[in-house]
Amino acid sequence: MKNILIIGDGIIGMLAAIVLSNIYKNIYLVKSSKKKYYKSKIDRFFSINLLSQYFFMKNDIWSDIVVSKPQPYNKIITWDDAIEDNLIFESSSISYDSLGYIVKETSIIDSLLNRLVNIKNVISIKDVDVREIRDNTHTMILCNGESIDLDLILKSDKSMDTLLGSDDFKSNVVNYNQHALVVDLFLDKISMQNIAYQKFIEGQIMGLLPISNNQYNLIWSVNNDFLDNLKNNNDAKILSILNSHLSEKIGTIKNISNRIIFPLSGFHVDSYIKNNILVIGGAAHSVHPMAGLGLNMGIQDIFLLENSFLKINTDDYDIIQVLQNFNRSCTEENQKTYNTINFLKKFYSDKLIPDFFREKSLKLFNKNICLKNKVIESATGIDVLKRRSVGKYCYSN
Repeated sequence: MKNILIIGDGIIGMLAAIVLSNIYKNIYLVKSSKKKYYKSKIDRFFSINLLSQYFFMKNDIWSDIVVSKPQPYNKIITWDDAIEDNLIFESSSISYDSLGYIVKETSIIDSLLNRLVNIKNVISIKDVDVREIRDNTHTMILCNGESIDLDLILKSDKSMDTLLGSDDFKSNVVNYNQHALVVDLFLDKISMQNIAYQKFIEGQIMGLLPISNNQYNLIWSVNNDFLDNLKNNNDAKILSILNSHLSEKIGTIKNISNRIIFPLSGFHVDSYIKNNILVIGGAAHSVHPMAGLGLNMGIQDIFLLENSFLKINTDDYDIIQVLQNFNRSCTEENQKTYNTINFLKKFYSDKLIPDFFREKSLKLFNKNICLKNKVIESATGIDVLKRRSVGKYCYSN
């Protein structure tokens, strides 16, 4: 394979460039002239599941991430004040040490940049230096007049949609009617528990990621009408609200950081390929943050794309077959995740189902150990690793 153009130099774009550098002669990675990485007064954190950790390890990236001391968690506790029993998910149920790791965004970005420095066939191009992309003739025209023939165009985000439209990629779209408020919580006492929490309230979802022994990162999803009231509250009022909801589980919250707020919406493309254009990551899907799977789905896209190449045991790849295999597997896996998260958001937050029925359903789920373990394997990515891995994979730590 000769030339591939990757649009978007975020985490998914850079990771795709690293992985595909073993398959394509030249990787042209388009860098956005606008600062893409989330600029805020607080650090951004991601929950990295076991599939993502495995894929980072496989591509010599995890060793750099480990230097920043990612926070492992081995238990998730979810609860609702209207329901008596808590739902508890533990890594020991599937014979693993952890369910995932909480990693700072900048740690992942720095590790990817360090890896890219040593890959000579990845060529960075600024988006302002691209004059035209002709997907019908598979050609990129640069502003200096240079013409580059492309075997494939891969979109990892929507940064160049004005130049290369995505109208042909029809999507299933959902409006969550919510915004997410992200804030760090500082506790008055040290807690050594590696536990993630999630609380469900009508119109709200509070997701807590442990980032140190006395600090949590909160992703607080709230209905738009409640957000209007929340915006007017000062830190003292916000602190009071949070303690009333969370102190029973994590202890007293002493301080909070600055907040960032962004709207929530979801979409999933009907097909990942169109002509010689392929979409992954943020160009292909977006889901509610309640399960922390957004970035992991993008990493899984690249894992499935690489597997589609590896299934063809020759250097003379049939690109049509590769893309068809990828489209089939990616659509199947991500559509399932997308539908499940959208259902759970309605089940818990929208309160369309009476509390007594939800409580009975959750009691039955709690007793079904086999089903519960399958849910854990699905959320951690272990299920996909078991079913889709082409190479050797160790099933437990």
